[in-house]
Amino acid sequence: MTFNLLHLASMMRRAGGFPAYGNQRTAWDAGSRPGNANPEYR
Repeated sequence: MTFNLLHLASMMRRAGGFPAYGNQRTAWDAGSRPGNANPEYR
């Protein structure tokens, strides 16, 4: 498990961090749900 965590940390460091797409609280509060179908569609 330690190796996996260190390897993941290394990959994220090389990639420049965790992407914010779909992970922004203000967008969720505004109603944005990327990748989900609109339940109000008729």
